[in-house]
Amino acid sequence: MTKHAPQPAQTFAHQLFGAQVRQWRASLGLTQRQLADMVGVTSGFIAHIETGRTLPSVSTCKALAHALGVHEPEMLSAAGYLSDGHEPSDEQLLEPQLRVFFRDVWPRMSEDERGVVREFVGVLTQRVRRQSVRGLCSSGGSL
Repeated sequence: MTKHAPQPAQTFAHQLFGAQVRQWRASLGLTQRQLADMVGVTSGFIAHIETGRTLPSVSTCKALAHALGVHEPEMLSAAGYLSDGHEPSDEQLLEPQLRVFFRDVWPRMSEDERGVVREFVGVLTQRVRRQSVRGLCSSGGSL
């Protein structure tokens, strides 16, 4: 009986894109099945995307972008359909949860609810600024 050396893990051409899709999905707390239902594909297809076995079409990338709260150009660039020669805008740097919130929830909120969110953001902004000032003072920096 001959022993074979262990096979290295198979590598696929689109692993970087797949890992990015997996990261976006996980950051939203979605399962592969949930994402697949949102996009209109099977969970097996999502698994193939995430492992780099397959690269989805442009139209599927657009559906993924919508479901994950990612700007289409960012998704298409990650998939290699667009050149990566542009600087991302501030909007593209937002957390996926915030993109989905402002895309799906914000428009349905009352003005009173939006006011609560604005107040909360103001309180957090002041807190972060105070912490930054304390950090500068304790590290010997000047204001």
